[in-house]
This record gives sequence, C-alpha cells and structure tokens, in this order.
Amino acid sequence: MINNDNLRKGLIVSLSLVVLVGGGYALMNYLGGLKKPQEQRKPVAAKIFVQTRKVSPAEVQTQIVTYGRVESAKPVDVVAEVSGRLLAGSIPLQVGQKVRAGQLLFSINKQEALLSLQAQKSNFIRDIALMLPDLKIDYNESFEAWQSYFQNLSVEKPLPEPPQAKNNKEKTFIAAKGINSSYYNIKSQEAQLEKYAVAAPFDAIISEVYMQAGSSANPGAKVVRLLRSDELELRVPIEVSDVNWIKLGTTVAVSSEDRQKEWQGKIVRISEIVNPATQSLDAFVAITNNKESIYDGMYLRAKMQGAKVEEAIEIPRRALFNENQVYIVWQDSVLKNQTVQIHKLNPETAVISGLAPNSDLVIEPLINAFDNMRVSKIEAQNPEKKAQGTTSAVQSAQ
Repeated sequence: MINNDNLRKGLIVSLSLVVLVGGGYALMNYLGGLKKPQEQRKPVAAKIFVQTRKVSPAEVQTQIVTYGRVESAKPVDVVAEVSGRLLAGSIPLQVGQKVRAGQLLFSINKQEALLSLQAQKSNFIRDIALMLPDLKIDYNESFEAWQSYFQNLSVEKPLPEPPQAKNNKEKTFIAAKGINSSYYNIKSQEAQLEKYAVAAPFDAIISEVYMQAGSSANPGAKVVRLLRSDELELRVPIEVSDVNWIKLGTTVAVSSEDRQKEWQGKIVRISEIVNPATQSLDAFVAITNNKESIYDGMYLRAKMQGAKVEEAIEIPRRALFNENQVYIVWQDSVLKNQTVQIHKLNPETAVISGLAPNSDLVIEPLINAFDNMRVSKIEAQNPEKKAQGTTSAVQSAQ
C-alpha cells in the first residue's frame, strides 16, 4: 500500500515549485514594464570643411626654377703647333694650377729650327750683296736705299721689309733675282719660330694635363686644357614646354643650394638641340658679379623671370584634378567643379585663368567629392580658425 504521508509531501513540494517559478516570472514582467523604452538616436551627418581662397585675377609674373652646373665659358685645349722636345715653362703643369695671361706655359726645343732660319737669312744677305753691283750700274737711283738695307741685315735679328721698287723695270729685275720669294720664306719661318714658346692667352686654371716636360710633341698634340676663371656660365636644363617663357637677356638669380650665397646672371644662349640625357633644352647663364667665389663644376640654383600672364592667378598644383578642373564653393556651401585654362605648370603651383573674380576656390585636394555637395569653408588666410578634430579632405558620412 502506498504511504499517504509520502504522497502528501510530494504534492506539497511540487506545488511550492510551481508557485515559486510562476511568481518569479510575474515579478520579472512587472519590473520590465516599469523601464522606459530607450530612445533611438538619429545619425548626425559629419560636417565637412574645405580650405578656400578668394579669386583675384591679376598680372602674374611667371618664374622658372632649375638647377645646373657651372662651366667655364671658354675652355681651351692648348696644343703644340710644331714638333720637338717639350721644355718646362715658368709654371708647373699641374691640375688646379692658376696661370696669368702672358705666362709661359711651355716651350719646344727650337735649336734646329733657329739654325735653319739663320742659314736662310745668310743666303738672303748673300743674294743682296750679289745684286748691289748691278743695281749701282742699272738703277743708280735705288742703290743707296738697297745698300742701307744690306748694311742693316743680321742673321740674329728679324728680317726688315726691303725697299720698294721705283718702277716696273726695277721690280722685274728684283723679282728675277728671287729676292721677294726668299724674303717671304724667311718671314714665314720667323712666324713659325714664335710657335716654339706658348704663353697663356688669358687668366685661367689648368684643368687637364696631357704632356709633361721631356715629352716629344708632334704638331696638333694636346698639352694642357685651360678653364677661363673670369668668364663663368651656369648650364641649366629648361623643359621644352617652358622654353617659350624665357628669352635672351632674361635676368637670373643664381644661388647656392643652401641659399647662403647669391649672384646675378643673365641668359646669353639657349640651345635648340634637345639634350638626350634630360630631354630638355640647355640655357646658358653668364654670371656677372663676384665670380671669385664660384668654381667650375659647382651645382647652383637658378631662378629666372618668365613672361607675364594677364588676368590670371597662381594656385597650388594639388588643387587641380582631371588635368584642368578645380572646385569652387558656390553660395558659401555648395561644391561646384569648374574647367579652367592652364597657362603654366610649375612643380608645386599652376598659373590658371577662367574663374570669376571673388569666387571661393578650393585650394586642396578633395576625396570622394562631387558636384552640389554641401561643405563649409575655411578661409586659407586664417587657417587657425579651422575646427580641431575636423578633416580637410572630404569623406563620406559614416
């Protein structure tokens, strides 16, 4: 038989559990109903700021900035014009040696040439002596002039010019004696003898040495190269697209790379041949002042004034997009793109025209921008007003 006490205890426990669970659930629903529903926040559109500048068309002075190396305006290779053994001059032939105009660079042993010249002069003096008796008989009026000429002749001195014939008959007589041809042959050798001593043609620096004293030189052999130190040029590359902006005589501001030293110059030549290494044209700038502190081979900066553009503005190059378009802010809040005319592109700026005066030009690159986008302006003249924590690039609202 089933124990009644045990059955009664089981029913009591089961009912207690049901009441406890049901009461807890009812209490939870009651408390949940007391809590107010959470309000849904509306998404806030990000405020977009763009940096702008007022458009004020005016005359723009273009500039071209480039870099190049200093070169001597007149490098000269000094050659031996005659053959013989090279002799030392008044200065050592060494790279970097300074020379003054007129200083003896080197000479060539001329002993053999000198003896040959003296032998020809002796023959010439002999021919004059043999001619004098005939002159006294047939051309007595010219005898004294020729006799005086004969007495002044010397193998050690340059040959003087002979007397002029007084008539055609005397001229024929002198020519038949071979006097004129002998005279000019001797003068030619005298001129050749001057080539055995070579002096510096101008103040210069020796940049290359090809031969030293003791070497045997042949006609046309290079001995030294001279760089003229008082005439220096800066050779700079000019983009083909920029060459029309400059002209001969254009003033150039030349400076060292660190801008610590400055010089003045002007364009003296513009090459019409494209440099295959740089694909540009070379312009040559003559440096006109304080050349003592400039040396051949220096790398210098050149800033030259180009042509002027009327009714234009110069803007940051990064403000351009699609090659020839910019953004303006219309009615203080709407973004509009505008097509402009580009006159000149510089490394960091561009000279353009085609915008209405007082337009608000966006002067920075924009990301994800489009026509009619709502933006807020920040005047470029007062960048400190830009709100902290905003971005200058346009981004999609999150």
